[in-house]
Amino acid sequence: MRRLLAFTFIIALATIVEAQPVDRSILRWARNRPIKEIVIDGNQYFSDGRIRKHLYSRTRDFWLALKGDRRSRVQPETRQRDTLEVKYLYLTNGFLDVHVQHSYALRPGDSAAVVNITIAEGPQFFVGSTHLQGGYDRRFQARLLEILSKLKPGEPANLFQLKDTETAMKAFLANRGHPYARIEYAIDPGSLPSSCRIVYNVESDSLVHFGNVIVEVANPLSDGTNRYGRTDEYDDYEVALRELKIKPGAVYRRDDILESQRRLFESGYFTTFQLSPAPNSRDSLNPEFLLRVSERKSAYMTLRLGAAQSEVRDLVWDVSAGAGQRNVWGSRTIEGSLDLSFSAGQDTRLLDNRIRASFQEPWFVGTRTRMVLALDYQPRLKDPVKDFDKESWAVSVAFSRWFGRKLRANLGLEYRKVKLSDIPESEIPLVKEQEGISARRKVYLTLRRDSRDDLFVPRRGSVTEFSGDVYGGFLRGDADFFKLQASWSRYRQVWPGWIAATRVRGAWAEAYSDTRAVPVDQALYLGGASTVRGIEENRLGPLDADGAPLGANYTLVFNQEFRWKTLQFLTVLPLVGDLMTEFPIWQSVFVDVGNAFQREQAIRLNNLAVAYGLGFQLVTPAGPIRVDYAEQLAHDDFDYSHRWHFTILYAF
Repeated sequence: MRRLLAFTFIIALATIVEAQPVDRSILRWARNRPIKEIVIDGNQYFSDGRIRKHLYSRTRDFWLALKGDRRSRVQPETRQRDTLEVKYLYLTNGFLDVHVQHSYALRPGDSAAVVNITIAEGPQFFVGSTHLQGGYDRRFQARLLEILSKLKPGEPANLFQLKDTETAMKAFLANRGHPYARIEYAIDPGSLPSSCRIVYNVESDSLVHFGNVIVEVANPLSDGTNRYGRTDEYDDYEVALRELKIKPGAVYRRDDILESQRRLFESGYFTTFQLSPAPNSRDSLNPEFLLRVSERKSAYMTLRLGAAQSEVRDLVWDVSAGAGQRNVWGSRTIEGSLDLSFSAGQDTRLLDNRIRASFQEPWFVGTRTRMVLALDYQPRLKDPVKDFDKESWAVSVAFSRWFGRKLRANLGLEYRKVKLSDIPESEIPLVKEQEGISARRKVYLTLRRDSRDDLFVPRRGSVTEFSGDVYGGFLRGDADFFKLQASWSRYRQVWPGWIAATRVRGAWAEAYSDTRAVPVDQALYLGGASTVRGIEENRLGPLDADGAPLGANYTLVFNQEFRWKTLQFLTVLPLVGDLMTEFPIWQSVFVDVGNAFQREQAIRLNNLAVAYGLGFQLVTPAGPIRVDYAEQLAHDDFDYSHRWHFTILYAF
């Protein structure tokens, strides 16, 4: 993205692509000719090989011909792209007066094109001293100097770093009430380009405050009113206004405008919205804003069908139907739903069924905290992991809130009645004792921080998750135990086109007080497509004599995966190429390490299962469809095993 912005900045330079006359007949002749040679002249600082790596043009060889790489033939954009690439390389290394000439010639013998690039490097400029001057509030000086300090003396005067510094200063001042700030920089080489004096002149202009917000609704009710009521203070829509961080009289902040747009989207009450400066605002120091919104219908029905990832099966099919009303007692919502989950594959059966009724308050006690009161019932059904039936009823209250753009917290309280029945006699006595109806009361907290750049195929960023459930204790109930779970995933590019994905995950479940063991349906289970591959779902860890999972108190997982696009040479084929452009195929290799334990003393490195494998992913608008093959290494405690996994989305 940063490189794209840089190219946008120097596009003006490309329009001055060394304003020498161009022979149009040569351009017409050269178009679509194979490039057999690239001749670079005039370069002293960079080698020919370094420059060729940055060029858009590529000399044609067998592999590029097989792939159908259009860069190995002269294209309409070849000349401009080559010039931009060379300029970018030199400008980022302090050659601020670089000139580039690009031309074509006929290669004798085979009528192929020769690309000639002539470079006049000019002097290389280096940062000497940096200075800040102008008219601005001196309270801002420390922060402005901090931004300026990123220009290090002795480093090449990078043109784009100079522009980035200017942009960062403007963004800082725009978030302190000075959106009209003017910032200019000047480079004074003096007599030594190796030690340039760089001066930033900052004029912050007048302090700006937000004016009024005018709301226009595209679909009001027939009587001219809105669905969510008005306030006495504003003749506008309360629901829309309260989501805004723009408050009349408040100091202007650009981030408040962006945050207001995000909050309007998250509210779920509007199909479309547009927040922009009012066209007829007369006071530039108190600008008005215009918010155009289109409200969703109050009553709604939903039907959702789709595939999902699950820790109890490789792949599950979800069916959900619901109905609700959005404008109950103002902006509150009531909803009823039915959710079903089916396993896919040989063991096709109903895994989960849930009937739920909920009441949602989006602004609890005047804060942007969502409260949900819910009743749910899960009819009797065979447990997806163990060989017994389970039925439950529950009432809960949950609070959810965002802290910034990346961190979300959930806090809740739940009372649940659980009935376990038909537990086989073969189960250990401690499990058999859990048969019947039990009352469970819990308080829970979940935290999730997500900084990924993409939800489906992240290339950078991380995800940190923590959840803690405490049952019984001061809440009372028939079972006293807790569950703590935490995971951390990180994504980064380690090679052009290659993504390294890393995850560390652990969990701890423990009974306390008079409870002898964690209930069998709440114990920890491990193994399968989303944890340690190459093993059947939930079959990693303690097993009984028949090979059924007993459940664990501790789990530990480490995953390392490398992902990249594959089979790109197929993009040259008719029809198939267009399909692969729309639905690219990715490939991965991975190593999974982990195990589940009943005793803390058993947690040792030599007790961890190790699996490795490879996979392919078809990336669709609904997410990657994933096929993995993995093998688990033989070990004193583990037999060799291998398994195919077919599911949706990446394991992490």
